[in-house]
Amino acid sequence: MTFEWLPIIVLVAGLMFGLISGFPMAFTLGGSSIVASWIFIGFDSLPYVATNTFGMMTNVILIAMPLFIFMACVLEKSGVTHDLYNFMHQLLGSLNGGLAMGTIAICAIIAAMSGVSTTGVVTMGIIALPIMLKMKYDKSIAIGPILAGGALGLLIPPSVSLVIYGMIARVSIGRLFAGAIIPGLILVFLYMAYVGIRCYLNPSLGPALPKEDRVPFIEKLKLAKSLVLPVLIIVSVLGSIFAGLASPTEAAAVGAGGAVLSAAINRRLSWDVLKDACFRTMSINGMIMWILFGAACFTSIFFRTGGQGLIGDMMLGLENKWLIFGIIIATLIVLGCFLDEITQIMITVPVFLPIIVHLGYDPVWFGVLFMTQVQMDYLTPPFGFTLFYLKGVAPPEVSMADIYKSIMPFLCIQLFVLLLILFFPQIVLWLPEEVFALR
Repeated sequence: MTFEWLPIIVLVAGLMFGLISGFPMAFTLGGSSIVASWIFIGFDSLPYVATNTFGMMTNVILIAMPLFIFMACVLEKSGVTHDLYNFMHQLLGSLNGGLAMGTIAICAIIAAMSGVSTTGVVTMGIIALPIMLKMKYDKSIAIGPILAGGALGLLIPPSVSLVIYGMIARVSIGRLFAGAIIPGLILVFLYMAYVGIRCYLNPSLGPALPKEDRVPFIEKLKLAKSLVLPVLIIVSVLGSIFAGLASPTEAAAVGAGGAVLSAAINRRLSWDVLKDACFRTMSINGMIMWILFGAACFTSIFFRTGGQGLIGDMMLGLENKWLIFGIIIATLIVLGCFLDEITQIMITVPVFLPIIVHLGYDPVWFGVLFMTQVQMDYLTPPFGFTLFYLKGVAPPEVSMADIYKSIMPFLCIQLFVLLLILFFPQIVLWLPEEVFALR
């Protein structure tokens, strides 16, 4: 071990000490970096840290983040989700496992409207889970789809996490959004196929809706109007980006306006709703921004002490790209046990992305691969964030053991899609090439 590794050891040790002690992540990152810079560089490094942090603060892309968060907060109160569930309840309820499959579809729609993972898990945990348990659904079939479907908010555009990745990697947000669509749809299809096949083979796992509770076809058509507002919001946000009519920041403003309009149409718009949405947006956005500031300090000192070059040279010296990918994925799995996706992006992307580019891979592809891996972290026991989100809103009869057990088949599906993306990059790159070639 040479002296040049010592600053990296001190940085990582400071980070681990902060995590173990329960110190807030933003101050753990910032504090460990400032202490390391004082020891190895001196106070002259502090202006360098401040300049890098201020440069990130002034990035216009960050304006999209609070707008997407506000959109999610308003949609949660707008009644759109309840209407969607009533429609899916009748559309797919006559099938064995239909309510679970409908829940996955609704979670995908919520992800495409909100861009965050918590909305789908919490909303469906409150609305869908009690109904499925009342209908005697097996707990694994009732719980797993909510967890897996809710985590889609990390990947399906307009994902806030992809916005942060695009800012750090300096790649097109529009291309990232386009690249994430097909992997997201593959996950939705495989989740629904798994539930459908299991319930077809064993109908007792997910009983069909009783005939007396089903409505005529005409009533289903009337309920289908609940799709209009979500589709309009999704098309207005993603369509404006892909058509080149708006930047991601401008599209986020359109989505926020659409969410407010949806609440007004559903007669759920009030001063209390707007006030609550604004306070929650400021709270979530403030938390994310402090993490970004701390992580910016951390990466600044990491670069200044030569950490990026040391790790890059070490990994490229392995001369085996699959071994390198294995190390990257293993590192993300370990970090996922302790860190949220924003912190992982800020710490690891500046280190790993130059290696990926050196190997000849597209940063857009790596961004989607990265988010698919982080999505797995959100589902992996015992530390997956969505597992605790659901436990917080689930009925008392749902234990953490039930939650852990239910997610394992969906984790296997997630791993399969991750490997698909790893070995077949065109799954990610085909749509961005097609969409942006037309502009």
